Amino acid sequence: MKRPRTQPEHGSPPEWSRKPSLPQDGSAREAESASAAGADKLAFVSRLQTILAHWPSADRLARAMGVSPSAFRKWLKGEAEPSRERLVALARVAGVSIAWLAQGEGPAPVFETVSGPRRRLPYQDPGPGVDPGQFVLLPKQHDGVGTHPAAPMFGFLALHHDWVRTAFGAEPDNLLLEIATDDAMRPTIRNGDTMLVDTADRTLRNGGVYLLQINDHRLARRVQRKHEGSLVLISDNSVYHPDVIDPGAAAHVVVIGRVVWVGGAV
Repeated sequence: MKRPRTQPEHGSPPEWSRKPSLPQDGSAREAESASAAGADKLAFVSRLQTILAHWPSADRLARAMGVSPSAFRKWLKGEAEPSRERLVALARVAGVSIAWLAQGEGPAPVFETVSGPRRRLPYQDPGPGVDPGQFVLLPKQHDGVGTHPAAPMFGFLALHHDWVRTAFGAEPDNLLLEIATDDAMRPTIRNGDTMLVDTADRTLRNGGVYLLQINDHRLARRVQRKHEGSLVLISDNSVYHPDVIDPGAAAHVVVIGRVVWVGGAV
């Protein structure tokens, strides 16, 4: 005996016409996540391009923050992403906030004007009388080198290409200018002295003075590398004892370059 077909409730389709629910497919979520990640990567590259527009070259910016130009170009192409330590170094050199650089949060930096200690003008036109084809124009770093905070400082130093090559055996585009803000290297380097750093010379040799990036601090020290991988940081000022960095921490120390010239008030 056939059972009578039940009548559907008012407003609902018959049971026989209802399509079975399909299981949730994760591919849609994966595609959405990949799309968001791609957009974030493009936005980060765009912020890098904004910073780079105020520097004479990508290589100069890369060396100023202590990374190889090839690694920096991978960031620009979206082929790789910087570590947090590299982000901190880039933000410091460029004078921008970590939040804006990493996530685009907060107001965009204004490079054309100087309105406070966190602003930086990485590069500017040398002006009349200075031929950019013969002179390299180096910006003074605000925050300085050392463990003590430095007062805001702005200025540029123009150096003739021939003098740089003759005096230091270095290429002008590889030079970086920094200001010392402690007396750990006194009498060789005094607080407030201007230092020229050859960012192409990062091979540690006994007796040389090197600019180092350790976490969020930059230090100018003599460096000895031990066989087991540890580093000994030596100050010329006898008041400071040598600092020993174990092999694990030494792997995260960035050698920005060798100090090739120091100048300051008499």
